[in-house]
Amino acid sequence: MEMYRNNYINILVVSLLLCLCGTTTLKAQKRAATNVKFQIGQSYERTADFETAAKLYEEAFQGDSSNNIIYDALRRMYMQLKRYDNAIGLMSYWVKRNPNDIGTLTQLGPAYVLNSEEPKAFEVWERAIALDPAHEITYRLVAGAAIQSRLFERAIEYYHRGRNACNDPLLFASDIAYLYSVTLNYREATIEYLNLLRQSSSQLGYIESRVAVYSGRSDGLKIATQTIEEAVKTESKNIAFQQLLAWLYMEGNEFEHAYNVYKYLDEEMNAGGREMFNFAERALREKAYSTAAKAYQEIIAKYAKFQLLAQAKFGFARTLEESNQPVDTLKLFGFQNPFAEYISADSKKSLTTAIEAYRRVINEFPNTEIAAGSLFRIAVVYREKLSDLAGAQSALETLSKSYTPFIAITAEGNLLLGDIYLITGNIESARKKFKSLSEQMNIASTMRDKATLRLAEIDYYSLKFQDALGKLNTLTANPASDITNDALGLKIFIQENSQPTDEALKEFAVADFLNRQLKSSDALTQFESIVKKYPQSSVVDEAMMNIGDLQTGMDRFSEAIATYDTLQTQFPESIFLDRAMMKTGLVYQFGLKDKVRAAEAYQRLLERYPNSIFVNDARKRIRDLRGDNI
Repeated sequence: MEMYRNNYINILVVSLLLCLCGTTTLKAQKRAATNVKFQIGQSYERTADFETAAKLYEEAFQGDSSNNIIYDALRRMYMQLKRYDNAIGLMSYWVKRNPNDIGTLTQLGPAYVLNSEEPKAFEVWERAIALDPAHEITYRLVAGAAIQSRLFERAIEYYHRGRNACNDPLLFASDIAYLYSVTLNYREATIEYLNLLRQSSSQLGYIESRVAVYSGRSDGLKIATQTIEEAVKTESKNIAFQQLLAWLYMEGNEFEHAYNVYKYLDEEMNAGGREMFNFAERALREKAYSTAAKAYQEIIAKYAKFQLLAQAKFGFARTLEESNQPVDTLKLFGFQNPFAEYISADSKKSLTTAIEAYRRVINEFPNTEIAAGSLFRIAVVYREKLSDLAGAQSALETLSKSYTPFIAITAEGNLLLGDIYLITGNIESARKKFKSLSEQMNIASTMRDKATLRLAEIDYYSLKFQDALGKLNTLTANPASDITNDALGLKIFIQENSQPTDEALKEFAVADFLNRQLKSSDALTQFESIVKKYPQSSVVDEAMMNIGDLQTGMDRFSEAIATYDTLQTQFPESIFLDRAMMKTGLVYQFGLKDKVRAAEAYQRLLERYPNSIFVNDARKRIRDLRGDNI
């Protein structure tokens, strides 16, 4: 009997073990099926088939409703498909299972907002805050959800509540400032950035970048400037505030105000001229020449042992070079400015004074890089602004012989010297200069490319078109080069006009070279001859453009306008039409001094060629002519 009882117990135990194994196997199989559905759902999501992905995620969630990964995937699909009721129901279910999950509570808010149930969004956000009201992360999560819902004012409110709850008046300063700027409350935004700057002056650069987001608007710049001025009045010893104000003045082109601030900063920081020098350099770059000159003079007079005194004196000479010169040099007509009024007696006097200042730098700091730079600037003034080729050549030859250690500057000088040789007809000397530069491996590749382009131009002027094309092909093979566009333009021009039976290109190249040599009368005659001899040639429209330019340079303004008008009438498909129209406006404005017709010409340009590169300049000129500076 005992034996039968033991056998029965053994059989029962085995049966129970088999049942348990079966249950475990079923659970494993169910879990595996759930994982397969989830993975298939992921593949559908990756292909943007969100409906199918949602169905598979739903089935997977039914199989494992406690899996956070599956839950999040399903929530994501509901939101993607704009099934906000489903998303709200899913998140509400998850919150019931996880009542302390602040993250899910905060994310319920955007779903309610998208479902047009804002009051419920506010309720769940309040519940989230109530779960942990004393910590920063709570308010950051809730405010972030409000921002996600584009409820910026509400987000600001939550950030302020967080400050009070955490007893930290500077908490969230950057976030609050950004939101104020988004809501166009520039005063409060600036106040918050000042709070941040009080906390750490090392954040000045970051704060400048953030204020720049709205200081680009006239109202934003005005309000920010006023707010910082008020702060400086009450905290005048706060150096960072002063620096921010000076930067803002410069952003608004109020360089005189900035000068006064930097003068104070230099003294207060015992900078020995360093702060003033940095300001002067920026003022020079921004073309605030009179203020830059005053700053450089302050350094020169006050800090005789300033480490960068040579640079300050060079900078002062640069301001003399640029002051009284037109802001717009009308480079559209080339190097030679066609309007005599632009080289007035005052301008010439200023340029002469600049040359004298550069010479003083050379004498005081001989055999230095700054002296080499001064000599180069003297050459540029002679060449480009006083049209004194002999003076430019003399300065450049001295630079080439006496300042060889300063490779970058002498390379620029040699390039300009080669140009002068070319203009004066010394072609072989020009070729030699350019060839030497093109082979000089210790200079910038840009400079070598410029020299190669000059060699191609010499080939073109010498009617060696295939040699020119060989060099131009090399240059245009590198799209990153700074001179690719110039090289491509000449290459296309030669290719399109170099048919064996067409002599027009040869005669055009001769005229082009005469123009390059400043032989205006001869060049004009040659271009006019081309127009008459080859009326069907594709070079005629460009020849007419050159005729108009030469007539402008010879003060034959009415003839120039007639030429530009003829170009537009006879060649309606020409690529030069917007350029011709712009030049027409310039001739009316500066040559004939007819403001009404100048404005009309610029207006026609805007109407006919709205995508022209000259549109912005035309608009500006119309405003200036009408006295409208808005």
